[in-house]
Amino acid sequence: MRLTPIAIAVACLGLPSLAAAQPKPPEGAEGGEKIFRTICASCHGTSATGDGPLAEHLATKPLDLTKIAARRDGAFPAELIASFIDGREDVPLHGPREMPIWGDGLAEAVNDPGEREARIERAVAMLVEYLQTIQR
Repeated sequence: MRLTPIAIAVACLGLPSLAAAQPKPPEGAEGGEKIFRTICASCHGTSATGDGPLAEHLATKPLDLTKIAARRDGAFPAELIASFIDGREDVPLHGPREMPIWGDGLAEAVNDPGEREARIERAVAMLVEYLQTIQR
C-alpha cells in the first residue's frame, strides 16, 4: 500500500491530539511521593517510618522521615534535607554517610527533556515537598 501526501498529512494532523492525551507527570508533593515510592521506600518503607523491606539488612536503621521536624523542634530544614537527598556534597552535620548518593540517579526520575541538573533539582525539590507533607 502506497501512502499519498494527502494521507500522510491527514495522519499527521492526529499527532498533536496524541501528544495532548499523554498524562502530564505529577508535580510537587504528588511527584515527590511517586519518586519516594520508587526509590526510597525500599529502605524507608512506604510509610516513611524506616521499615522498608531492606531496612533489616542495613548496618544503620533508616530514619523515620515522618519525624524530621519533630527532631528539630517543629522546624523542617528543607534546604538541609535537599542537600542530604542529593548527596553529591557532604553534609558534615549528618556524620558518616550510609545513604546512597541519589543526585545523579534522580535525573532519571523526572520525565523531562530538560537539562540534567535541572531535572535533579526538580526531583529533589519534589521529594522535599513530599517529606514536608508527611511530618507528624
